[in-house]
Amino acid sequence: MNTARLSLAAVALTLSGAGLAFAQDCTPKHSFTTLSQGTLTVALTNTPPYSAEKDGTVGGIDGDLLAKFAEENCLKIAYEIFTYPAAVSAVQTGRADVALGGFYRTAARDKVITLSTPVYLDQLAVASKDGLSTVDQLIGKKIGTVEGYDWVMEMEDTIDGSTTYPSSLNLAQDVQAGRLDAGLEGFGAAVVLHAGTDVKVVLLEADPRITATTLASQTAFLLPKNNEEFVTAVNASIEDYRSAGVIGEVLSAYGLDPSAADVGESRVID
Repeated sequence: MNTARLSLAAVALTLSGAGLAFAQDCTPKHSFTTLSQGTLTVALTNTPPYSAEKDGTVGGIDGDLLAKFAEENCLKIAYEIFTYPAAVSAVQTGRADVALGGFYRTAARDKVITLSTPVYLDQLAVASKDGLSTVDQLIGKKIGTVEGYDWVMEMEDTIDGSTTYPSSLNLAQDVQAGRLDAGLEGFGAAVVLHAGTDVKVVLLEADPRITATTLASQTAFLLPKNNEEFVTAVNASIEDYRSAGVIGEVLSAYGLDPSAADVGESRVID
């Protein structure tokens, strides 16, 4: 099964009730309304491998999973590119049915939109030319990460002289140029940013000094507060995909460890 390239249902026709997910020659798996009848409107962040434009529609891990959901429910996909904050706002204000982009399940987001059931873990990786993989190996070296990650404070407390960068690209460039010995980054982003270079990307081994190594952040689709049937359908499908191994296969197709599909109990980051 090529889960990295999932097909879409092509036609959705009008039935009674605005936005009902039904089509003439397609039987939807679930019944719910969408903002535009026969169409799933997506706020897409262009952040590979989590989400990206691909072949004129949504792609990446989140995009491929959502494309499968759309096909099963006889929906076309319409999308627009947003920044992370704007994508949250698009769902909150009713301009999009769903936002994609490996969004962390945070308490702040949960106040303004609905977080789907966890989709996968964004595991903490180390990018280095020496294949470093433990916290002890990082101590005494030049280490960096990106501002805003939930492991920043613990990294700074544990590794003297560590620094933060404004973006993942800036961090990756300094690792590749040898200005840093290693960068701490979400596994998926690190795989994409260092593809084709001599930098090795490995999971940081579990260490209680860095909580993210033992309790990785969970990701979610961002959903509206006022469409319970749609939220129920999305959550049921995510759990079906997990049970069937689909999420693990999609993760593997994008170079991530399929173990990231094992999310544990739902939680949010404060």
